[in-house]
Amino acid sequence: MALRPAAPGTFSAGCMGPGRLLRPAPTSPENVAQGEWRCPQPAQVRVRMTCRCGHTGRIMDLCSIHDETVFRSDPLNYGRTIKETIRARGHYEEIQRRQSSGCTRCLYPGAAPSWHHEIMTWQNELAWLHDTHQWMTPRRVSVQQKIVDLVARFDEANATGEIHRCPMRLIPVS
Repeated sequence: MALRPAAPGTFSAGCMGPGRLLRPAPTSPENVAQGEWRCPQPAQVRVRMTCRCGHTGRIMDLCSIHDETVFRSDPLNYGRTIKETIRARGHYEEIQRRQSSGCTRCLYPGAAPSWHHEIMTWQNELAWLHDTHQWMTPRRVSVQQKIVDLVARFDEANATGEIHRCPMRLIPVS
């Protein structure tokens, strides 16, 4: 797939990589809110993630392959640092390669997100029962059964194809 390069002056904001939260959520870790992972590379492509079922994400301005300055130790001269310029994959290539294996709306359709939330809630209760030395009680058995029932719902949705792994693709947009 050919990428559409950014028109000159089109993207002045830079790459919308992982560190470019426009408004961090109040629950975001402090290093995210401070922009620890901000990408300094200019945006080169404008894309949107799309799955084969038609689910789409928001438009992202991402960097692509670019030159990057790195420093490494000289193996022949201890203490000497060598400066090099290497070709590095940008966020476009990294997201497409590593973070696009499944569409979250296809993996968690319908009521599946609430099932997942319920499972997490019940697992927290199990941890509390364990920590308060109430493990050998009927309450623990009841909570475990609720988790098993919810997992059975997930298994049934997987078996019927309601839950499926639908890979995401980065599609260029104008």
